[in-house]
Amino acid sequence: MADRPSPKLGSSDSIYMTAEEAARALNVSVPTLYTYVSRKNIRAHKTRGSRASRYLRSDVEQLKAGVATDASRDAAPGLAASSAITLVTEAGSFYRGISAVDLADHATLEDVARLLWDAHDADPFASEPPAMPLHGQALLEASAGYNALDRAMMFLPAAEAANPRAHDLAKPGFLRSGVEVLRWFAALMLRQMQPAQGLLHQYVGGVTQCGPQLEDMVRRVLVLAADQAFQSATYAVRATASTGATPYRCVVAGLAATTGKRLPAVRAGAFARFITEIDKADDPTEPVRIRARESEAIPGFGFSPFDVADPRAVALWSSLRTVLAADRRFERFERAVTLAAELTGQPPDFAFLAAYVNQRIGADAQANLVRLARIVGWVAHAWEQQNDRPLPRWRVHYTGVLPA
Repeated sequence: MADRPSPKLGSSDSIYMTAEEAARALNVSVPTLYTYVSRKNIRAHKTRGSRASRYLRSDVEQLKAGVATDASRDAAPGLAASSAITLVTEAGSFYRGISAVDLADHATLEDVARLLWDAHDADPFASEPPAMPLHGQALLEASAGYNALDRAMMFLPAAEAANPRAHDLAKPGFLRSGVEVLRWFAALMLRQMQPAQGLLHQYVGGVTQCGPQLEDMVRRVLVLAADQAFQSATYAVRATASTGATPYRCVVAGLAATTGKRLPAVRAGAFARFITEIDKADDPTEPVRIRARESEAIPGFGFSPFDVADPRAVALWSSLRTVLAADRRFERFERAVTLAAELTGQPPDFAFLAAYVNQRIGADAQANLVRLARIVGWVAHAWEQQNDRPLPRWRVHYTGVLPA
């Protein structure tokens, strides 16, 4: 990737190659490239106003590296090897063909949900607020000592039981249940006893009294984090959805999967502790210097799901520096981030910057803004899986001891 310029964030031009560029990259002729489109699953896009096509750069580069493209490998047989929801490229994520980076400038999470859910003219957010489950108040009070993520996983089955339409798996009912899950999770994230109402970023802003600038940062985080295609937790959601489970149960499966020790999501606690150290130190750069002196890893730097800097992180960091330029607490955080970036040679991770916004509004480190946003993507994947795919039945190749 180092031999070509970094793609412009949100630009569809940067994710495609011309036929000549693609053929040259693969060291084949243009006619051979055309056969690769069908045989090697290189995706092509017709150029508007022209007979020429452009070819998805990530497919070409994976083929060049000897890696099967997403369309040709089946990482979870019977679940999905393809999806119409989110395209992940070095220029960022594209929600049904629309740049998430561009959407973050103006859209709400509700706008993104309607897009990812392919809701058309229907508005699932126009439904009535969810009802408090029977004994729901007592359940919330009894679980007060647990972190907000665990409380959410306990509470969502009760919310399902209180919804008479919970098992309506036709699309309108499915999406209404998805909205209910979002509203309850937002409330539990902020330790509220009633479900969220209104636009979710405004609800968060109102409950936390964080002010219009941080409220806008909440909106941006929610839009950028809504979906990241087939991550491990998304596969857990799809596997659950394939059985005909409700959106409540699908989301609980996704939330449980995010707690796995092998996933990057578990770094949320380390990020929160590091950010607290920076906030409380007399010199905000000292927590960074301590780790550098003791040869410890600096949390929040060096991870990207791309071969380049995460476009979501680049966009969010730019917005933070612009919108919070006069914020004294952010100025201290920026000093620490700048030093850490110099020492590691890496920009801050998206999850680390999202954790900063999360901490500034006082939300739980585990039941956080990224997980709230990801529920939107999970509902989209759950519906696509349940609606488009049959119940998978796997054959397992047994490698254990044979019977006598």
